[in-house]
Amino acid sequence: MEHKESSSKLAQTVSDYASQCVKCALCLPHCPTYLLTKDENESPRGRIALFQALAQEKLPLSEKAQTHLDQCLGCRACERVCPAHVEYGQLLTFGRTLLKQLPSKGPLPKTPFTTRFLSWIATKPSLLRALHWLLWGLDKSGLRRLARFVKLPSLFGLSSLDNLLSGVSKPYHFQPHYAAIGTERGSVMLFTGCISSLCDQETLAASIYVLRHLGMDVYIPSSQTCCGAIASHAGDMAQAYHLAKQNNQALMGITKKVDYVITTATGCSAVLQEYATHFSSDTNLEDATDLSSFSHKVMDIVTFIQHHEWPLSVIPKPLPLRVMLHTPCTRRNVLKSTADPEQLLARIPELTWKSFRSTQCCGAAGTYMLDHPDLAEPLAKQLLSELDDIQVDYIATSNIGCALHLQKQLKTRNPAITLGHPVILLARALGF
Repeated sequence: MEHKESSSKLAQTVSDYASQCVKCALCLPHCPTYLLTKDENESPRGRIALFQALAQEKLPLSEKAQTHLDQCLGCRACERVCPAHVEYGQLLTFGRTLLKQLPSKGPLPKTPFTTRFLSWIATKPSLLRALHWLLWGLDKSGLRRLARFVKLPSLFGLSSLDNLLSGVSKPYHFQPHYAAIGTERGSVMLFTGCISSLCDQETLAASIYVLRHLGMDVYIPSSQTCCGAIASHAGDMAQAYHLAKQNNQALMGITKKVDYVITTATGCSAVLQEYATHFSSDTNLEDATDLSSFSHKVMDIVTFIQHHEWPLSVIPKPLPLRVMLHTPCTRRNVLKSTADPEQLLARIPELTWKSFRSTQCCGAAGTYMLDHPDLAEPLAKQLLSELDDIQVDYIATSNIGCALHLQKQLKTRNPAITLGHPVILLARALGF
């Protein structure tokens, strides 16, 4: 009975969000999956109609309906251009949660083993670190090349993840606290995330370097965990809430007052900033904790750097590079801070940059690149085709998922181009 009441409340929430849509179709030209398929079911308007029909029990959950809803990137470009201000991100989150509770008409698409493995290990920092050491050791010894030759990753159903996580750097152990350099101007918690801590430790180290030079005390609690993006994208809000509470407790465990929670991945920033709305008292979580104080402290590293006063002694040195700037969907459509990385790069003498013309999703979208490579890879190739006529040394992007997805394509397309976070470039200009 209690489950029925909870499911009914969730269905009403989904129906209410879906009712915001006026079916004007102005979102269609901005939807990557609609542009690829020309299928109305692969558009925001079509998916909203599907969610509404399922929530109101006018349509049974079938494999076809599930597939159309699963194939949404969650880029939220539609939300940015919607004249009716439909809260599509909220609808998608709660809608996918509802799908887990609905009876189905026949078998539904199965989540790939790679995604299930990643979802499991992402929430276990000690195992994630063990995997990091394992991958680094296999790379350094040459055994990973041998394993690929005998198709061992394929045997375990992990070939796509193996290709994505190639060439990891030697694991680095971060201290729980780094003191500010010079006059202390504040204190921050650095959110390391799950995939960033595995594949993007250079960005984390560069962030610590820059933050300290800006006068920040930096705290890195070991009890923090995944932001919950993978779980919420899969409709597992109970797991996402568990992770949210753990991250909140990690912040509360820092004895000194922390001014900001700094993230290096815009995907994490978007999720962390929406803790307050996803896990509020009016959702279906019986013991909902107020996470608004946590959410309000969250800020992307690039935005923080741009809006924080720099000490007079912090002067970037020339860095003669040609940079192509990629803007992740979470920065463009959720954080709405596209100017910040542009202004950051403009601070570095002798660095020239330009942005990708396309404003479409690159296809990464969390685990989407693993679950739907048939849609994700054409989007990445379409974006990178802009490099055909120009000379570039470096692609700067501020989301680890986008970086991994684009790097995979660059290996065969433009192997000479380096890809990394904008904060790495600033750190180098400051002597990192």
